[in-house]
Amino acid sequence: MDTSNKMVIDNQTLNELEIVRDNSAGYSILEMLDQTQTRGGKDALKEIFYNPLCNATLIEQRQQSIKWIYEYDDNFKLPINKKLMDMLEVYFFSKAEVAVAKNAFSRFVESSLYLFKYKNYKNTIVQGVSGTILFIQSIHKFFIQFDKENLPPQIAAYWEQANKIFTTAPFAQTISKSNPVNQSFQQSIAWDQVFRYEYKSETLKLISISYELDALQSLAKSVLKYNLTFPEIINSPHANFEVEGLYHLFLKKPVANNLTFGQKSNFLFLTGPNMAGKTTFLKSCGIAVYLAQIGMAVPATKMQWTPFKALLSSINTSDNLSIGYSFFYAEVMRVKKAAEAVTKFEKCFIIFDELFKGTNIKDAFDGSLLVINGLLNWKSSLFILSSHLTELSKEIDKNPQILFKHFESTTENSKPVFSYRLADGISNERLGLIIIKNEGIDEMLNSNIK
Repeated sequence: MDTSNKMVIDNQTLNELEIVRDNSAGYSILEMLDQTQTRGGKDALKEIFYNPLCNATLIEQRQQSIKWIYEYDDNFKLPINKKLMDMLEVYFFSKAEVAVAKNAFSRFVESSLYLFKYKNYKNTIVQGVSGTILFIQSIHKFFIQFDKENLPPQIAAYWEQANKIFTTAPFAQTISKSNPVNQSFQQSIAWDQVFRYEYKSETLKLISISYELDALQSLAKSVLKYNLTFPEIINSPHANFEVEGLYHLFLKKPVANNLTFGQKSNFLFLTGPNMAGKTTFLKSCGIAVYLAQIGMAVPATKMQWTPFKALLSSINTSDNLSIGYSFFYAEVMRVKKAAEAVTKFEKCFIIFDELFKGTNIKDAFDGSLLVINGLLNWKSSLFILSSHLTELSKEIDKNPQILFKHFESTTENSKPVFSYRLADGISNERLGLIIIKNEGIDEMLNSNIK
């Protein structure tokens, strides 16, 4: 893929937003949306996930493909399954050589030598050829049910590629065969020469197309399963993000929120006590942008946005002792990466969950103010910063570029109660000490005092 069409996103952001997981711990958006039927389809889905788009036309084409499959629902049935495709993978990437002699006798002699050279050679060839014939016949039957003129651009491109292969003489003969099984060994080695030697690239292309359709079908199934909504692209030179009913996919009973910011106010300053929902909301915003830019529907009732060139988060930054980074310095380097992004790309979506937690309050305050004022110079990007340093608001509350929101909370019987609702303004609520005391930590630590 042309890198100019890709949205820039790094591994830290992918992991912090739980889009993918570098290790086996936890659950990811990729796993949640993976309903592929084959290993190749799973790899094709990963390719989509690791290559989010920034080109509006390509995003819309992906959306159209997923919508089209979604609308077909049960009628869109790919004629592939894990067992068949695994067998084809074994066959096409077998070490067993292909008998390439042109006449039948010489080809038989050549293949007879391979019977002694390769273990299970006969079974590999006979089963592989039968499976390939069955696959070609099935995928051809699948494609001819559709009228090319009524297909979305991406699906139509697959149709054209497949049809070009189907009309090639050997494949036309394959399609017309009445029975793909019970091939004699001599017939099998002749077809093996076609599939793995003369027309290997064409056969593998059909397999690749089926995998890519498997990945798109997986996303279409997820739209239905999770009741997701396709977002609308805003063609504007200014960055925009407008969403209604936004929620996090992992929550069983989520509280949905609305947010609109962009050209006039491109910086969201978010406050609220611990556990009120700030981090979950940050992740929800990042996930919505990300899913929109792979052409996927989003967990919201409505969304409009301008595609971004880069998506970057700093939510769970940690130290890196292997290269000598302290926690604070790792935070600094993350801010530097954000600064590099906004200076390099026209539109960025950048999320910070606190700034400079790894240093003293004075440096954190001064450093945060410096970064906020610096980011405000870049009006073509959008920024979200959650912070406990509510005192910062006194320094920036006159700036019309900054949108102030907070998560509401109350206390009942000395216990915090959270609505998880986003509200206007600043929150000065401090519940940390209440939460600590409610866990009985002070009683435990002072239990030996008489």
